[in-house]
Amino acid sequence: MDLALKKTIITICGLAGFIFIAYFVKNFEILAFDSYITDVVYAFRETALSYILVIITFSANWQTITLICLILLFYKYKFKSFRTLLIFSVILSSGVYVALKEFFTRARPDEALRLVSEAGYSFPSGHSMTGLVFYGLIIYYVNTHMGNKKAAKVITALLCVLIVLIGFSRVYLGVHYPTDVLAGFCMGTALLFFILLCKDRYYASVKKNAL
Repeated sequence: MDLALKKTIITICGLAGFIFIAYFVKNFEILAFDSYITDVVYAFRETALSYILVIITFSANWQTITLICLILLFYKYKFKSFRTLLIFSVILSSGVYVALKEFFTRARPDEALRLVSEAGYSFPSGHSMTGLVFYGLIIYYVNTHMGNKKAAKVITALLCVLIVLIGFSRVYLGVHYPTDVLAGFCMGTALLFFILLCKDRYYASVKKNAL
């Protein structure tokens, strides 16, 4: 199967998954699925794990992502096109999730359940969405540009675990419902592969015009 077609299919599947979850969230607000999963997750709460997951959730905060982008801005020249793509993806993801939150206006879980302070609406999870797009692009870059394939596989595995844990941390810390996180992952996947499709078409166009 053509690589562009695969990316298109994944983009559509991500959007379809988001729409499916959004339909139930919009019509039923709090789902039995959310209640069941949050009860299971909250049962794991204990002090040491809470500290770890606060750090993990912070890895998808705007402060951390901005810092990484700033570091890349002053790094080697060969990262120029990638860091531009990375910064663009963060801006796009942030704009999309803010717009979606304003549209769905889903309230966050009760404040009494939260282990950290968080403002704004709940659906979808911005941390889950942006974390998947941001670290997903780093995974893509590592696998397409790093010469050491073993190191690339290790970095990929670690970042995949980080992405999943970011989503888990949002439920664990009591600031999101599980459906917020799942919807964030779905939309994040759609955005990630849409961005990669746009990148491929742009470079194909540049290459064609250069001939």
